[in-house]
Amino acid sequence: MVKAVFFLPCHIRLFTNLVLNAVQSVPEGSMPNVTIAESLTEDHVMISVQDNGEGIPDHVRPKIFTPNFTTKTSGTGLGLAMCKRIVEQMNGEIWFETSTQGTSFFVRLPLSEP
Repeated sequence: MVKAVFFLPCHIRLFTNLVLNAVQSVPEGSMPNVTIAESLTEDHVMISVQDNGEGIPDHVRPKIFTPNFTTKTSGTGLGLAMCKRIVEQMNGEIWFETSTQGTSFFVRLPLSEP
């Protein structure tokens, strides 16, 4: 039986935001290294976006998905909040793991029958 994750064009914004944040997390003068990976189970697909930035500071972590919260001088603070909303509308989950070696965002979405 074939299963799929159904995306609307607006859902592409989810991964655009995650990749853009990953690239922007790398300090100026360093080469961004962004890895996108996926894994599949019987009922979910998991997609990760990993960067080689400096990690997310402790005081920022609880606010990371809060609308209008940003650490960027030119940011709106809507990107990750929008990602969370899109994932939740798809009955999925989004979370991150971070260290001084970089950050990984994980998106787990349910599969459904076409």
